[in-house]
Amino acid sequence: MTESLYGTPVPRGARTDATTIGENMTRPPSAPQLPVPTAKFIAPPDLTDSTLLDVGSSPQMSLGSVDVTSHPDVVVSTVDLPDWTSRELKADILRPATEGRLPLVLFLPGGAFLRCNKAMAYDVRRHVAASGFVVASVEYRVVPDGGTYLDSVHDVRAALAQLRQHADDFGIDPRKAALWGESAGGHVAALTGVTNGRPEFSGTDPLTTVQAVVDAFGTSLFSAIADDFDEAARLHYQRTPTHFSAYVGKAGALFSEIPEAVADADPATHVTASAPPFLLLHGSEDTLVSPSQTQHVHQALRAAGVDSTRHVVAGANHGDLGVLPDSDAARAWSSATVTNVITEFLHRHLDAADLPK
Repeated sequence: MTESLYGTPVPRGARTDATTIGENMTRPPSAPQLPVPTAKFIAPPDLTDSTLLDVGSSPQMSLGSVDVTSHPDVVVSTVDLPDWTSRELKADILRPATEGRLPLVLFLPGGAFLRCNKAMAYDVRRHVAASGFVVASVEYRVVPDGGTYLDSVHDVRAALAQLRQHADDFGIDPRKAALWGESAGGHVAALTGVTNGRPEFSGTDPLTTVQAVVDAFGTSLFSAIADDFDEAARLHYQRTPTHFSAYVGKAGALFSEIPEAVADADPATHVTASAPPFLLLHGSEDTLVSPSQTQHVHQALRAAGVDSTRHVVAGANHGDLGVLPDSDAARAWSSATVTNVITEFLHRHLDAADLPK
């Protein structure tokens, strides 16, 4: 291992716990019980504005070729909770064991807005960090914290500002930052990215803006989350209040009763021509979030003239191990094909020579 100015060295090939994505991942001993249905039928994806990625013959991403250093449990903000207590929100930070400043990538873990485990997707985060980024997996408030979409966006912006203010501690180039989220985290990443400059989304501080967004199998318009699914799944969301209503600040309500709140939480509602470039990915066999959810955002971005690319990963299910701990589903999302698409997108938009000095 190489000593670094920035953090504790992580041995090559090291893994953390059973929540990591990769070839040797094991299923957690007790999979969470989801409060929402999984689809029995999924409509074929619409590829008129998207590209199909075939990962069937793709090897898994490489691991262990670059030394990586780690800063675990870095406090990025402290928030007040509804029960009059407070909570520290933390980040786990990875970066190559090299000198010099690198672009910042905030990873937002999924968890159906019911949990936010920053330890998720360790192998993929390490792979992206090793390619030349400071990757910080950050916590944000979710429904059990009394959190809404506004709180989640506020927490992400607070983490961006805190890490940029302490750029010297982690070797960050503060001019260059991206958001990368999976599932619920993809939704939060997209919503944060499209609300740069919006005061109601805590977006007026230049330290909280980003230059690129990666949204992997994220939700968008909650009332359409089952649009690609069988009738039973669609009827569930039409007839049963879910925790998604609590996340938009309307606990116990049906989507049909709160269209304005649902629309305000939808990233597509807030898209303008000033949004940063987007990369969106979705599995063709996602049984939890209809693939059309990311297409909905993609189409809004393109209609506004924003640089947006969307890939449908052939045969891939939902890849968020916080809610669907299936190693076969995870392998598609840790394939070399998918991870190369992500790293190439991030380098293309964060390595640009025309960024302000």
